[in-house]
Amino acid sequence: MHAFADEAEITEGRILLADGAVVEAESEPRGISGLVRDGSGTACDVWVQVVGRDLTAECDGPCAPGPGRLCRHAVALALHAVERRLPWHAAPADDTRRVLGEALHALTAQEKAAVLEQMLAARPELRTDADRLAARLLAPRARAEQAALQQRTAAEVEQALRTLDIDHLSTGHRPGFGYTDVYEAASRLIKPVIEQYEADVRRRLELGMTDAAEAVALGVLDGLDACEDDYDGDEVLCYAGEDLAEAFGYTIRELMRTAGRAVE
Repeated sequence: MHAFADEAEITEGRILLADGAVVEAESEPRGISGLVRDGSGTACDVWVQVVGRDLTAECDGPCAPGPGRLCRHAVALALHAVERRLPWHAAPADDTRRVLGEALHALTAQEKAAVLEQMLAARPELRTDADRLAARLLAPRARAEQAALQQRTAAEVEQALRTLDIDHLSTGHRPGFGYTDVYEAASRLIKPVIEQYEADVRRRLELGMTDAAEAVALGVLDGLDACEDDYDGDEVLCYAGEDLAEAFGYTIRELMRTAGRAVE
């Protein structure tokens, strides 16, 4: 187990085990599954798998172990299984299994979506679990996760705006409209970037995920603020005018105001 978990995770896993955090455990065809309570009292679904001489784990808790690593919940479950001598059914470490795992990892996002749809069509009983995981992805509950969502959104917005191609800032005569103003042209490039985040905020609000929507909204405004005043002379932002958050964050602010969460 020490080969697949950090010392800190093993120590915390032992503490969870001693505190009786493992509330359910049973043998599976390729390992052990169970429920382990976190320090907050929330029960996490955990699965520890044996492949040859390797241990892998899945956990829907906030710690989310990386490939080939065990989190504290997985450590607690594994130690619980060992103490109670639950049978471990190891899966063979053959080439076929590795190829299948690599194939799934190599899929694009669109291909993974197709696989998910096919799996849910074949196994409709998994739809509830899939919806629960989707809700967890769209609406992180921990404050640290919400802060990370806000920071990630801000970085994405800033990057997208700073990399707009100035060659697309074309102006010229439009029959019936006259000549296109360079500042209007810049606005037409910036708005589609922000509109995708407006749609993201709107869908989270429609699902009742107000905290997550607020994190995205604040991230957009932070990203717009970060683009103020310090861009190079060859960026589209040079022609976007002043106070970008005020100019391009209006719709997002209105969405959040209507939801009872005014953001600035």
